[in-house]
Amino acid sequence: MLPLEQIDKALPQNGLVLDLGCGEGVISKYLARQKKRNVIGMDLDIKRVQKSNQDNLKFMHGNVLNYNTKTASGVVISDVLHHMNFQKQDQLLKNISINFKKGGVLVVKEVDREELVRSRLTRFWDFIFYPMEKIYFSKSKDLLIKLIHLGFDVKIKKECRFFPGSTTLFVCKKL
Repeated sequence: MLPLEQIDKALPQNGLVLDLGCGEGVISKYLARQKKRNVIGMDLDIKRVQKSNQDNLKFMHGNVLNYNTKTASGVVISDVLHHMNFQKQDQLLKNISINFKKGGVLVVKEVDREELVRSRLTRFWDFIFYPMEKIYFSKSKDLLIKLIHLGFDVKIKKECRFFPGSTTLFVCKKL
């Protein structure tokens, strides 16, 4: 379901990597296999925040909108944006852009609203897990334009074509 290998390859192999909205930490744990990385996973839901015994892996409870990404060489946002209204999405992406150093890599995994089957299936699963939450899907081309305006060179990769959920990766390098 998760294009873990592709996310891993897109990110810097050393330095601080943040997994914002990490949930139960699946991506964080995978990324921390690379011992030259220090990985921090952050999530707003305290029940989902994991414990870690690894020296290079830490989990934190907190709001991703308030986290300073200044020291990070890489950031992952996987299936998080559509859980925020468009204003908060813009706020998060702008915060990352402003604080990111040149060459920093942002990887966003998100649903494309124009992929009807994928967006509906993702909404179904989100409804099961978050029945009271409103969902804010974007079109890939709109997110692409937003990221370019924030100073990123962006490559879009469609991973796992046969999986019916979210598989679109935006690999963004800060200019």
